[in-house]
Formats: sequence, structure tokens, C-alpha cells
Amino acid sequence: MWRAAWAFGLAVLTCQVAFADEAPYSGRWRPRHHWHYLPPARHVVEVVQPPYSANFIINGIRFKGMTAACFRWTAGDRITLIAGDWHGHCVTAVFYNFRRHSTCQTLCRAAL
Repeated sequence: MWRAAWAFGLAVLTCQVAFADEAPYSGRWRPRHHWHYLPPARHVVEVVQPPYSANFIINGIRFKGMTAACFRWTAGDRITLIAGDWHGHCVTAVFYNFRRHSTCQTLCRAAL
């Protein structure tokens, strides 16, 4: 009796590696795609300091407005870049304000 129990125990210990293997192959392979589509970035005027002064901070970069339309812009207005660079590596930049429907020509940090 002990010999049969001993043989069974050894068989179970030996076969544990086989039981730990992955599930059997199902024969059908399906690719899994985990794509996340992000909307385009929305840029806003972050800070106007002092208010109605045409001194803007956009994307953490300081811009100084040069045209009269710039003085009406406020913080939180959604904008897009028409000419120049978002990171301020330019002499002048032109922004379009969606809320006010106006464009503003600014000096970039390279020109300040």
C-alpha cells in the first residue's frame, strides 16, 4: 500500500511542471489591437497678466501682443497657431482666437 501511495506521490510531483504550462493552443489566432485615438490638442491662453494687457502665457511660453485685437483676449480662450512656433522659437507668431474670431500678432520669446 505504501509503495503505491509513494509512486502516486512521485508521479504527481513530477507532473506538476506539465500542469503549470499554458492552456492548450486553440488553433485560431486573433490579433488584439489596443489603439487609443486621442483628439487633437486644444491650446488655450493660460495667463494674461496684467488683465487686458496683451502679455500672454501660452503653453508655458510668454508672448507679447502687438496688434489692437490682442488686448481683448482673456485667459481660457481657445486658440490655434497660424504662423510661428508653439514653443516660442520664432521672432513673431500669429494666433487665431476661436471665441473672439480675431487674430493676434505676437512677439515670441526669441524676440523679447
